[in-house]
Amino acid sequence: MKPRKLIGAALALALGATGALAAEWPDGPVQIIVPSKPGGGTDVMARIFADYLGRETGGDVVVVNVDGGGGSIAYNQVMTAAPDGQTILYNHTGLLAGYHTGHSDIGLDDFTTIGVAQSYAPQVYAVAPDAPWDTMKDFVEDARANPGERTVAVSLGRTTHFIAGLIMMNEDVDLKLLEASAEVDKVAAIQGGHIEMGNLGAGSAKQYEQAGDMKVLCLLDPEPHPAYPEYETCVQQGVNVSWLAPLVLWGPKGMDAELVQTINAATAGMAEDATAQEALKKADSVFTYYDVGSAADLMASEDAKIKALAEKLGLAR
Repeated sequence: MKPRKLIGAALALALGATGALAAEWPDGPVQIIVPSKPGGGTDVMARIFADYLGRETGGDVVVVNVDGGGGSIAYNQVMTAAPDGQTILYNHTGLLAGYHTGHSDIGLDDFTTIGVAQSYAPQVYAVAPDAPWDTMKDFVEDARANPGERTVAVSLGRTTHFIAGLIMMNEDVDLKLLEASAEVDKVAAIQGGHIEMGNLGAGSAKQYEQAGDMKVLCLLDPEPHPAYPEYETCVQQGVNVSWLAPLVLWGPKGMDAELVQTINAATAGMAEDATAQEALKKADSVFTYYDVGSAADLMASEDAKIKALAEKLGLAR
């Protein structure tokens, strides 16, 4: 056989192998690796997704909790797995924040973005019921007139810190950021007058508001949320601040493109699956399908945004 024919034959065999890999997926149990302990928000969401994916594919899909090392143990487990789609990381964009703040050496380029599973429950910014601001626009205008005086509860170095940084970067205001990580701590600090504003889950914030204990300023989601039509987004109020909290599916680097497409396509039906939709509703979550290209674009955009925020906040690696 001539060299050119040998090359053609080898290429045909390779293409056949990758096609077979996609056609046979899942080939055994699929492990959804969650970098946290059981019972947390990411774990709960992962189990909703795993239940759906198992029913959709007819395969065995299991959630594996791998805690420790700020996520690095789980990340390494996926990075070193075979790129056959049987081991998938399920995590939020904390992976990107960890990399850009130097808490981890593992970042977006170490994985293959497969798709987006669902999003976390919507978040709002809230203040004490007797606070002088009724909207986020009121708060931002006050903060602009009083640099460094308005206080915001954050978990330093984590997502809430980045959201507050986004306000400062996009609206050109200087805020005083104070540590209050747990939601109960934020509520107590705001009600006690020690901190002026903090983010909460929309569901719990609504309960506090109905009880007369807090006042919601705006919804942080990019778009209005169907479960909370009474809350305007920050963007609707003219404040250039929104934060998407996607839960992302990442595989080992170098996965076959056809296999990635196959796994991604299996997620699309979650939007129409009655069981999944009921579970998401109870969890105050929604699913929006992203194809492979859209998911990769979203992650690239989020990565660039988080990198810029890390630099703005003086947290960059």
